[in-house]
Amino acid sequence: AKFKLCQVTKTYFGKKGIPCLTTHDGRTIRYPDPDIKTHDTVKYEFETGKIVDFVHFDVGNICMITGGKNLGRIGVIERKEKHPGSYDIVHIKDTKGNQFATRLSNVFVIGNG
Repeated sequence: AKFKLCQVTKTYFGKKGIPCLTTHDGRTIRYPDPDIKTHDTVKYEFETGKIVDFVHFDVGNICMITGGKNLGRIGVIERKEKHPGSYDIVHIKDTKGNQFATRLSNVFVIGNG
């Protein structure tokens, strides 16, 4: 494989103010695009070790479920619900028109809608 999709788990500033991000598989990437935020997905190229492209975690984008009862389902993000002090919920609609909801931590964005 030449590339891998990685979900951003954390963005921060390292030593001497260097912007960094951490992905779901433990990679640390320095000097990312400033538009990349937590929960976005980046296309990581192995040869250069750099980010080639990225997709925002937004309504209308295609996603895959990575945990819970809906594991493996693919659909389009319909809306996000914020629940302070509890789990944030994401509502998703699949290609057959079925709607379901899952926790934000179970959603992995795989492409633009």
